[in-house]
Amino acid sequence: MFELIFIIVYFGIMMAIGPLAGRQMKKGTSSDFILAGKKAPTLLVTGGIVATMINSATLLGFTGSGFSLGISAYFSAVGYMIIITWMGFWFIPRIRRANIATIPELFGRYLGVPHRLVSMVLVMFRDVGVTAGAIIGMATIFQLLFDIPLDLALVITLGVTLFFTVTGGMWAVMVTDSIQTALLLIGTILLIPLGIAYIGGWESFTSLIPSTHVNIWNAGGSQAFAWVLMGAFTAIGYQTLVQRGLSAKSEEVAKKGFLYGGIITLVWYIVPFLIGTIAVVIFPDISPDSAYVSMAELFGEFGSIFFITLVIASCISTLSSTILTTSSNLSIDVYKELINPNATEKQVVFVTRISIFIVAIVGTLIARALPYILELLLIGGRIMGASLSPVLISLVFWKASRRAPKSTISAMVVGAMVTIVSLLIGQSVSPEEEGGVVMLWAIDPVLLGLPVTIGILVIGVLFETRNKNMNIPVADNVKSN
Repeated sequence: MFELIFIIVYFGIMMAIGPLAGRQMKKGTSSDFILAGKKAPTLLVTGGIVATMINSATLLGFTGSGFSLGISAYFSAVGYMIIITWMGFWFIPRIRRANIATIPELFGRYLGVPHRLVSMVLVMFRDVGVTAGAIIGMATIFQLLFDIPLDLALVITLGVTLFFTVTGGMWAVMVTDSIQTALLLIGTILLIPLGIAYIGGWESFTSLIPSTHVNIWNAGGSQAFAWVLMGAFTAIGYQTLVQRGLSAKSEEVAKKGFLYGGIITLVWYIVPFLIGTIAVVIFPDISPDSAYVSMAELFGEFGSIFFITLVIASCISTLSSTILTTSSNLSIDVYKELINPNATEKQVVFVTRISIFIVAIVGTLIARALPYILELLLIGGRIMGASLSPVLISLVFWKASRRAPKSTISAMVVGAMVTIVSLLIGQSVSPEEEGGVVMLWAIDPVLLGLPVTIGILVIGVLFETRNKNMNIPVADNVKSN
């Protein structure tokens, strides 16, 4: 009964934010709904970035990989934080000056509709994968708390998230993200000293840690390198993250948000791996995907519901963000670009709201089909990061690539196909155990797809543009259509 009351109160607060935040959408435009009118302050940008990086897959998944691999699994996260600060100072300002709402919009402006559609598919690989991971993570928690069927848990999950996302748009997403970021940071960090104290103190804890879990190269050097590369390139093309910068009220606010968000996540990302390492000492025989929940249940009724609610908070923030992001692709890059170029702002907002439900349903179906919590995030990240991100960087910083439509689209398509084929037929060296959260690879697919993309891009652009006039505007000077 206590769990039910706590969850109802928490969800009531989150759902109330939707209509309240919706009042900030004074113009009722697509920019209001998708990018918070480009008026978000530093606090909300920072909170949105941190909440984007701390989701159910990272909390449950990285705790599980910490349980399985120990501190070496930190490599699977470090690439994200390395690149975030760079993005804030050099990448996001250029993207902002292009006056766009989605990443595919930039491709379309430089290279045309085919590039826009291909880039949209690749962007959605990442966001839909993260959406699916958040959906199944949150539904799993509801199952554990209330002993209900998975389908009912999925309905509750989607109902709460969709309500404030549809009613409040990006304002609601960023406000709830910031609130939940504070809860996540405080609560998850608190779980570490409590867990160590439960074991008997620091000396007892360190004496019981398996030797493999303190070996920084436990996952293997090749896998560690692939994780860092994947994290860096995934962050660059991660539209949910980019839209945080586009929502800021100024370039200075965007820079501060990415700087603060990068520092916070760089420090925090060690937390789930430590929690997983603590869990392997206390519960050596459990499955990896239950490591976080098992830790949460150590501290009585109130403690367990508080720590488990943190997972729900991470799921809500992730779901609302990625669902809104992917819906903006459908409304702007498909509906307004291909179906109704003369659509009014009101029509675009309406289609975005309808798309939110479509994306949620698709994410739910994917979540039911794939067994790995963290792999739902990493699969889409590998495909998008290895194929789209190098071309996106080239469009922003290498003007010659903007005159090479054949090379850029070939690089994206071939790079994506190589990565997908590698995912399907590549040799996984991790056990296919029930409750697994991540796979290790003999050769990570990103190490195959990324060089192919970069090779085709560089060689192709140099060849395709060798006799072309390069007098074209840089991204900073791109004007809206």
